[in-house]
Amino acid sequence: MLKRTMMTAVAGVAALALAACSGGGGGDTGGDGGSASGDVIKIGAALPMTGGLASFGPMIESGYQQLVDDVNADGGIEIDGTSHQVELIVRDSESDSTKVAEASRSLVLDDGVVGLLGSVTPPLAVPASTVAEAEQVPFVGTLTPVQSWLAGNPEGWSYAWNFFFDEDDMTALQYKVADLTETNKKVALFTDNAEDGTVMGALWEEKASEFGYEVVQRAIFPVGTTDYTQYINELKSSDADVLIAQMIPPDAMALWKQLKAADVDLQLAFAEKAASTSAWPAELGEIAEGTMITDWYMEGDPKGAELLEQFAAQVGVNPEAGAAVLAYSAAKVLTDAIARAGSLDPSVINEEIANTSGMYPSGYEIEFGDDHASRIEPVSSQWVGPDTKQIFPQVEGISLVVPIAGLQ
Repeated sequence: MLKRTMMTAVAGVAALALAACSGGGGGDTGGDGGSASGDVIKIGAALPMTGGLASFGPMIESGYQQLVDDVNADGGIEIDGTSHQVELIVRDSESDSTKVAEASRSLVLDDGVVGLLGSVTPPLAVPASTVAEAEQVPFVGTLTPVQSWLAGNPEGWSYAWNFFFDEDDMTALQYKVADLTETNKKVALFTDNAEDGTVMGALWEEKASEFGYEVVQRAIFPVGTTDYTQYINELKSSDADVLIAQMIPPDAMALWKQLKAADVDLQLAFAEKAASTSAWPAELGEIAEGTMITDWYMEGDPKGAELLEQFAAQVGVNPEAGAAVLAYSAAKVLTDAIARAGSLDPSVINEEIANTSGMYPSGYEIEFGDDHASRIEPVSSQWVGPDTKQIFPQVEGISLVVPIAGLQ
């Protein structure tokens, strides 16, 4: 398993039976938590550096890295009158639900972290959150839809916290965007059987009539599907003008290539989750042009604008850069709570996370409710060359381009 430790400052619903997470807890290392290693405060994250979600890992890591760097440059975190540097330990989850649980538990029991940070999507966030519950250390996550994450623990989370969009808001967004142009109001849904695909697919079906649309095809398939011929033939017969897909990146890239080869006629195509990183145009080239994707960065915080420019210099202006800003914000929620707690006791830190309230670099006010979630407003963007442009809410001077150029 890949393991990287950095002193510089380094980003569902799986109801898994994590037997490996029983017992123990942060208390195994004493009341002050497990990071009493010299003057260092340890926090950790299990990120998808390899596997199907690997395109998300590096920029989430960059967001965490920058936050830790900023905290350390500012003198660290003071505990009992002594300033401590922060160390981030990153393990590779390999984009696997079981391995993210194993890596998260190892971060707590072997590396002695006092808090965990999340990665992306419910299949990775829920197991990590479950480990946090079992080991009684705080977990702060983002980039994971709220309803799917909440469903991962119907009894409610105690040590896990998450800020991101709610699927109910997000699944209205595609219809609002489609209303910006003329279509025949016919929609095809392509969703895999992962937790977020299942939840969002059902919501898109439910909301269609509310917005005056008709779902004429509902394709559901396993994660890892590579041949979409059957579904594409059904799509062509359905006469749908709008395609909404919720898939992991490699699967959607295969689908888009096959859509192009099959000469499918579409006005709009949304590749949710899959088109969220610069890997989308890098892999697909011109086929990526015009793809729609939900974005999550909101202008409004000066530090956030500075960070977005910094990260965009690496990957372009797109949701991937925004993901790094959200990751920075998640790490800041955790380190702010540690600083307010003035203690390395995970339970005290957890209590301070509950008190989080204020604007963060992500451009959103973060304030957790009784369900341990803080909801943000999703926006919609369209791929134009190597960057994305915000389409909804509408921005002066930027218009939706139809039909989707990459599939013409």
